[in-house]
This record gives sequence, C-alpha cells and structure tokens, in this order.
Amino acid sequence: MAYKDFMLDLESMGTEPKDAILSIGISPMNLAERKIGEGFYTRVNLESCQKLGMNISATTVMWWLQESQEARDEFRANYGHAHITTALAAVSEFISKQAGDTPIDQIRVWGNGSMMDNALLLAAYDMADKPAPWTYRGDMCYRTLRALAPNVERVKPEIAHHALSDAEAQAKTLFAILDETDLTL
Repeated sequence: MAYKDFMLDLESMGTEPKDAILSIGISPMNLAERKIGEGFYTRVNLESCQKLGMNISATTVMWWLQESQEARDEFRANYGHAHITTALAAVSEFISKQAGDTPIDQIRVWGNGSMMDNALLLAAYDMADKPAPWTYRGDMCYRTLRALAPNVERVKPEIAHHALSDAEAQAKTLFAILDETDLTL
C-alpha cells in the first residue's frame, strides 16, 4: 500500500525553525481507510545539530527538566544517536519508500502547528542543503483541524513526548476528527 499522508512529530530543543531536533517520529496514514502504517523513528545527535548551526533554547531546556524521566530519556546518551544529516536522509528514504509512485507534490506531511514540526524539519533540510521529500503544497496543519473539532477527544500517546508515540496518537485523533466532522481530505 502506498501512503501519501504522513503524521510528523518532533522532539526538539526549541520551537523556532533552526532549533535543534532531538527525535523524529513519522506515522504513514491512509485517511480513507483510517489505517496507520509501520512508523519511522530516530533519535538525533544534539551535537551534530549544533555543528550544523541549529540553536538550543534555554527556555526549552528548562521545560524538558520539568518533564517526566521517561520523556527526558529521549535525549539521554545522545552520542549514540543519528547525525542530523543521516536522520534527514533516513526520513527522505522512508517517505519515498512509503509513498511509492505518489508524486512528490501529492505527498502531505501533517505537523502539530503550522510553525512547529514541519517548519523545524524543513529548516533542518535547508541548513543541511538537502531537498525535503515533500513540497510546500503538502504542508498540512493537524493543530488547525484539532481546533475546528474541539469536542473530539484527543487520543493520548502511550509515551508522552516520544516522537513516534505522539505521531501515532495524533494520527488516531485526526481519524476521529475526520469521522466526527465528515470531512474528506
């Protein structure tokens, strides 16, 4: 089965484009059949992000320190994690493989906020001088749909602030929103 929709979640060291990325989770989605494919997950080496020129927000570091140990474990032992350019190549390969023959301008990547996940990942591709595996036409905002259906209960992730767990929960919530609102995308 080829997928054209992908739910993206990042864990990062800030909320602005060019901020360092800690982990990337992607869930391929078939919106018509309400199915989630096998996901993609990688942890990213923080030092490689810094060497590329990515930033670390002190406010975000303080926020991470207030989170559960399980969430903070996402960036512990960071030296064994993927170099940012290796992670970006793996994301591109994953989306390309899952999309099959789907043209790049029909691939849609859903992020939790128009200025968050997609923007941070696209900035990383730009900083690494690598092409993103989707075009501007495929930038989709999950947060907007969530706001349009406030009565739909949000699916909780198995592990909060784990990029793949969050992406899967967001995909399931998106399905519930589509069912409740009878939207067709």
